[in-house]
Amino acid sequence: MATIIINGEEHEIPEGEKLNAIQMAKRVGVEIPYYCWHPALSVVANCRMCEVEVGQKDPKTGEIKMLPKLVPGCQTPAKDGTVLVTNSDKVQEHQRMIMELLLINHPLDCPVCDQAGECGLQDYSYAHGQANHRFVEERIVNPKKDVSDLIQLNQDRCIMCTRCVRFTREITQTAELQVMRRGNHAEIATFPGVTLDDNPLAGNVVDLCPVGALLDKDFLHKQRVWFLSKHDSICTGCSGGCNISVEENKGKVWRVKPRNNPHVNDYWICDNSRYGYKAGAAPDDVIPGMFVLDKSGDHVQTPIDEALRRVVRGLRNAVVDGKAVAGVLSPFLTVEEAYLMARYLKDVTTSSVLALGPVPVKGEDRTFAPDKTKGRSGDTTFLVPRPFTIHAEKAPNARGVRAVVENSQGSVVDYADLLKKIEAGEVGALYVTGGYPEDWIDEATAAMIREKVGFIVVQDSRVSALAHKADVVLAGGTYAEKAGSYVNCDNRLQYAGASLPPRDGSLPDLDLFGVLLDRPGPVRSGEVLAEVAEAIPAFAAVKGGVVPKYGVVLGGEAAPENGQPPFVDAWFTPMGAAKSR
Repeated sequence: MATIIINGEEHEIPEGEKLNAIQMAKRVGVEIPYYCWHPALSVVANCRMCEVEVGQKDPKTGEIKMLPKLVPGCQTPAKDGTVLVTNSDKVQEHQRMIMELLLINHPLDCPVCDQAGECGLQDYSYAHGQANHRFVEERIVNPKKDVSDLIQLNQDRCIMCTRCVRFTREITQTAELQVMRRGNHAEIATFPGVTLDDNPLAGNVVDLCPVGALLDKDFLHKQRVWFLSKHDSICTGCSGGCNISVEENKGKVWRVKPRNNPHVNDYWICDNSRYGYKAGAAPDDVIPGMFVLDKSGDHVQTPIDEALRRVVRGLRNAVVDGKAVAGVLSPFLTVEEAYLMARYLKDVTTSSVLALGPVPVKGEDRTFAPDKTKGRSGDTTFLVPRPFTIHAEKAPNARGVRAVVENSQGSVVDYADLLKKIEAGEVGALYVTGGYPEDWIDEATAAMIREKVGFIVVQDSRVSALAHKADVVLAGGTYAEKAGSYVNCDNRLQYAGASLPPRDGSLPDLDLFGVLLDRPGPVRSGEVLAEVAEAIPAFAAVKGGVVPKYGVVLGGEAAPENGQPPFVDAWFTPMGAAKSR
């Protein structure tokens, strides 16, 4: 087994892993500060913050020979016999010098900076800098400028790490950003006549920026990050299943940021995911409570228990004259919700027809493949970043719902085929679930369903054309108000936690189905997932209801997904970052 020596202690290096000094040190609990390095971008070593003492141990004599100068940790491979010293006086003095250099022209406006509380410059200045500021000359002042409609550049705060430039050149390969001029006059700028507006991954440059130079105007001056609670979730905007962090305060979502998953989205999310939280977590036309249709044809708000009793009576009474009870299982349901809904409808009558709701598709898949001639992909020392795809299929769990329906009735009824059954008068009662961020049914189809079906239940978070005509309207949860599992386009099952409590007058869909099934509450998604794993062979990989951190491919082996990721999990964890309460 190969070994590496860090600050006088020997550590074993796992076979087959090729990491640099920063990654290996973090693996054993030693932090080497850095700014310009990122595990998905090329290595430029221009911030010099990660310089450490490096040497090599002779395997035969045991003699250690150190290099005379400090070496950037980002460019130093961690191999057998490598010796690293990260805490010597020489290294600490170098870090103080670098921090002083980076702060020479910095405005030191932390109290009014939106990055305060999660700023790498702020944290490293406290940990590795010095209290006195010796620079008394006039500082260079640059005006603020917009690089897109949603991104503001404060050049005064920039430390020229060039992460944003490398991202647009290597990941999206659109190259909107550049370094203009040289020396202390250098600054980040867009090419003339070019902005980041047409780049669907542009918001990632804000996440990449370790200081307060690039800021999201959607979040600017709205919240202090130490007031935010972070919740691990999954993006429901398409079938990719990108891992996200939903950040809220006092029951309101304020921003969404990416979480690293090396098997899904690497370190990125698209701008639709980043800014789609407004329509997904708090739509303008949200259903405010439970409603039933009275004798006059008007919807009247009613308590939850009375609305659910109306559902039970209506579905049971509709099983007459050979007509069927049908259910439309939305591709926006979680696996657990779909399972309980299918069970309930089959309990009402074993002949219930289960159909997968319409799966929205927009355009074509758009894939951003990282430049394979640059960065870590061109160096065997580092791992190749995965491509990022914005999927045309705009539903998060069509595969998971389909697997549940197939297990319940042997095959999946297509939504279009169900509409034909309804038009033919074969359906006596219909239970429809939604969760779509946009309108999914038109007025003509809703009118046809109302004319042909005797009893209609709509369970949704938004008001739709069919909700206006339903006998019972149940206010379900938005994606942020519920916990559960989703199966993405690669058949990977992942877990999303609830970010917000249920809004007044509503219940998460899982609890609504739990009440209908007379399950003792509250219904826990993990317990339901354990039942799913026992009942449906395709979900056997999540036996016990436990989903690995990075998810698990259904039908595959769970063990490889649980191991240590092949590189640093979080590229930067600021000491002052907001944490989930």
